[in-house]
Amino acid sequence: MTTKNKEATISFIVPCYNDADTIEKMVLSVRDQDLPNIEIIAINDGSTDKSKEVLENLKSVGLIDKFINFEKNKGACIARNKGAKVATGKYLAFLPADAILYAGMARIWHDTLEDFPEYDFMYGGYRFIDEDGEPLEGQDYMGGAFDPYLLEVTNYIDGSFPIRREKFWEYAKKMNQPDGLWDSKIKSLQDWDYWLSVVKNGGKGVFVQDIFFGTTIPHKGGLSYDSAENWLARTNAIKKKHGIPKRKLCVASLGAGFHAKRLAYILGADYKEMPSFKPHEYDALYSIGFYPQFGVKQDQMFFNNLYRQEEGRTPAKKIVHFVGTDVWQLFNVSLNNLKVWRNYFKNAVDEVLCESDFIQDELKELGIDAKIVPLPPAKLYKMQPLPKDFTVACYMPAVNREFYRPKEMQEIVKKLPDVKFKFFGNPRQTGEDPALGKNCEYMGYVHDMEGFIKECSAIMRFPQHDGLPISVLEFILAGRHSIQSVPIYGTLSLKNFTVKHAVDGIKKLKEMCEEGQNKKGSAHWRKVLNHSTYRKTMKKLSTYDPKSYWESRARSWSDQAREMKIEVDEVQKVFKEVNAKDVVDVGCGDARWYTHLKEWGVEKYKGIDISQNLIGAAQLRFPHEKDNLEAIKVEDYKPEKKHELIFSYTCFEHITAKEWPKAVKALKAMGKKLLLIEPMGFPSRYYCHDHPYEKNFKVLKKVKLKDKTILLCDLK
Repeated sequence: MTTKNKEATISFIVPCYNDADTIEKMVLSVRDQDLPNIEIIAINDGSTDKSKEVLENLKSVGLIDKFINFEKNKGACIARNKGAKVATGKYLAFLPADAILYAGMARIWHDTLEDFPEYDFMYGGYRFIDEDGEPLEGQDYMGGAFDPYLLEVTNYIDGSFPIRREKFWEYAKKMNQPDGLWDSKIKSLQDWDYWLSVVKNGGKGVFVQDIFFGTTIPHKGGLSYDSAENWLARTNAIKKKHGIPKRKLCVASLGAGFHAKRLAYILGADYKEMPSFKPHEYDALYSIGFYPQFGVKQDQMFFNNLYRQEEGRTPAKKIVHFVGTDVWQLFNVSLNNLKVWRNYFKNAVDEVLCESDFIQDELKELGIDAKIVPLPPAKLYKMQPLPKDFTVACYMPAVNREFYRPKEMQEIVKKLPDVKFKFFGNPRQTGEDPALGKNCEYMGYVHDMEGFIKECSAIMRFPQHDGLPISVLEFILAGRHSIQSVPIYGTLSLKNFTVKHAVDGIKKLKEMCEEGQNKKGSAHWRKVLNHSTYRKTMKKLSTYDPKSYWESRARSWSDQAREMKIEVDEVQKVFKEVNAKDVVDVGCGDARWYTHLKEWGVEKYKGIDISQNLIGAAQLRFPHEKDNLEAIKVEDYKPEKKHELIFSYTCFEHITAKEWPKAVKALKAMGKKLLLIEPMGFPSRYYCHDHPYEKNFKVLKKVKLKDKTILLCDLK
């Protein structure tokens, strides 16, 4: 049953720490594999249960090849490295002691790496199971196609998957870890560090889309529990080790992940489907697409922590970019739901973007304002000569197929037997379709888009609704012609699609191709889709500029402020200790404290705010104080003489750390005393900044509120 050869096929190295209840099932699941010459090496890592006895028994009956015992717990990394030193397998796999390897999977691991010698390791998916080995609903984790860039963002490769033994030691040497590739200094997220050590040194992995094993949910006190409790510290330590930058922008998407990943590469940003899945330190979250069908989950993207929702919404800047299908979904929601979404984009999102003027018009029809920012392809293809035979491409995916009018597209093919058509996008459909004739070929999923475009003269695209499609832009950039249902510069567009109109349009396209390439369209879109321009635009939109931010938020802030409860009684008690008659209200907004201050005896009121729009709202509310309401920064306000009291309600948190010293100097010059009501003790970011008030000012009185603190300060 155990391996007798000098070199095994796969060495399964299994650290065991208090896993007496699961280790035998794990070993049997490996022994039941149909791959010969498997080697199992078990390490008892100082267990305090009966693990040692169980392992000794498994060794005595030949189910385990090698047994290593640590009297004291040394940690999984040291145990794995120790096992790797005595392993003889061509491949090493570090399966956990609570896992169940599914039947036939070891052979797939072995044969895949045999068939692809250019790859150092292979990987796929796994699932969480209960104590009886039954799958837990919704707990399958597939990983994804090999992508070194994405591995810098998140660990999508489990540490259990096989690696070539010689590569394990080669990369250990490159990492200056002579004892082995598993780094015992890494407290948790060890598999992420492990694969980064491989990939950052040039290692490549082959992805196989299958579920290979099941493992139990992480338990309290384990490595996964440690990482969950110390996520930022653990991830930052690994990023520092591997020289990975702490990127401030995260691109996210629940329905357009392929596009979001592309844009993350262009922007040099992180990509995560759901950024709030773990704590983060991003300054901006950029959602590509925003789909009503996902409802609450879309908003949860902007939480601080999905599993601790009491922490509230992230202070990071929130950007939504509509891409087309999401707009179509908005057109199909109820009027009540549309009203909810309208208010949401107005009050809960900092920047709303779309790709084109026609999408902007559609959103405006729905009551949503959006700025136009076209999304560029990953590569701006160069102009290519047109093929000899007039050939039309048509995107026809497997997902949501009916949305792309497959029957009508096939009818077009039949009506134009002299035109070659290439349908692409469905990985399950390749070759000719006898029902359509020899002028139509299904290309499956196209991996080499540039090569595919060279074979085509034009592209047609007629879904029931569309945005600014990347495939059409790629074709135009390469000098191809296009016909589609939306108005795109340099193309033919059909406002009202019919098969007859499409057929006539394709005939027109053929004439255009006979005249030559689409040079005008290519030149236009090459300029519009310039990557450098897009990066500059997004940097500006994702960066906090106090004045522009509050000008854009003025109306929604004013609406929110009227509904927001303010601590009038608590503030009045502290105010009475000063009883100032001359007050400057710093960051007055729409002057919501004006009435209260007047009731408390203030005779001379001055209101200043960075936003002209907010000052305008204040002047409308209190026209008799128009001359005493001014749009100006705190640092720039210089009164003729000092005010008795500076009053500020949640204004200073909107001053950046860089500008704060100037503000402190200005405050001391403009007033004798300061009454501020601010949140304190929170992480500073964008329009929410905590400042060292008690160090900057002499505090006379301090009152703690539920989520704010009142400080009365002497500025002399």
